[in-house]
Amino acid sequence: MPVTMPSLYGFVAASNFYLETNTQLYESPINKTVQTLALSGARWKAEITLRRMKPTEAAQWIAFFLACKGMSDTFQLGDPNWPKNYGVGTGSPVVNGAGQTGTSLNITGATANVINWLRSADYFSVNGELKRLVAPCNTNGSGQTILIFEAPLRNSPPNGAAITVINPTAKMRLSDDMQQQWMTDFNGIYQEKTFSCFESIP
Repeated sequence: MPVTMPSLYGFVAASNFYLETNTQLYESPINKTVQTLALSGARWKAEITLRRMKPTEAAQWIAFFLACKGMSDTFQLGDPNWPKNYGVGTGSPVVNGAGQTGTSLNITGATANVINWLRSADYFSVNGELKRLVAPCNTNGSGQTILIFEAPLRNSPPNGAAITVINPTAKMRLSDDMQQQWMTDFNGIYQEKTFSCFESIP
């Protein structure tokens, strides 16, 4: 069951949001040459440190951690270190063509003739998947462009599926059943707390 996370604004002391890739490496014991294989299963992970709080501030976070039931339920989370994209990202972008896979996506419906419609490292989501650009993109006179990103699409999005560029998120779950632990001092002030989570892949 999805859980609504409280707003992180004003509560984050530090954060780490990153893509955990899934690769295999073989090094020859004879000549030390290396072969690598990129596998499916890359996923977003995060460690977020909440600042010290009074009990009245911490209450919403206590409720959130309890509602997650450990690893049971999921929530939506975007990169706290990237609160907004640096490209323009205007228009009503959608997938342009069915059957697309891999790490590029043709889209249409963006504002036409824009340089840096999205920039490198900007995020977007499509079909329930969060992606991060590895190259900037410019739109043509018809509002079309190609997004080049990581990680690869897990499922081909349908033609016309919406592209989310404002507050894109991934579906996450807590990394274990002990994440709701939270130390307090003798005055009842909740101390800095770091919780970790990972993307829930269907």
